[in-house]
Amino acid sequence: MFSVMGFMLAGIFIGYFLKQQKKLFKIIGKLNMWIIFLLLFSMGLSIGNNKSIIESLDHFGITAIIIGLAATAGSVLLSIPLYKFLFKRQSDK
Repeated sequence: MFSVMGFMLAGIFIGYFLKQQKKLFKIIGKLNMWIIFLLLFSMGLSIGNNKSIIESLDHFGITAIIIGLAATAGSVLLSIPLYKFLFKRQSDK
């Protein structure tokens, strides 16, 4: 856990000093998306390889889908007004 926090703090520190490098952050943004896709793919491989999860999909599948969709919808619906609030306040400065 401390190593995760250490990497995050190091990224914040380095990002603060490299904030003028706009091209670098465009590349990092695209790289982040591909890393997230790779992470999701590897998680899917792990789930597909786990026999107990696959066998219990018929029991928990519908409930998991509903919870996942509700969580995603809630995140999207709440992030839109928060995004507008935060960026409206920044443009007023």
